[in-house]
Amino acid sequence: MALKAYEEDVLSGMYDRQIIGHAHYLPIETVASIIKWSDIARKHRVRKSFKRVARKLHSKGYIDFHGKKGDVASLSELGVAYVVGRRQET
Repeated sequence: MALKAYEEDVLSGMYDRQIIGHAHYLPIETVASIIKWSDIARKHRVRKSFKRVARKLHSKGYIDFHGKKGDVASLSELGVAYVVGRRQET
């Protein structure tokens, strides 16, 4: 299943800032701020909120949600493998 360019940028941003696994999960709003979601959305002309994009990536298995409400997120093993694989291609 191919990801859109802005979804790849989200995964790459999370990987670059080491938001990986259970030890490094952060609130969704903080993740959006750290990876500069507003810049990514402007670059790719995306009108969706970061929460919506994060939910979509979670349903595909690239992001894990934690907490009772699912309001904190981190990159899953599949997300890390995707980013590493894409970087080895280029």
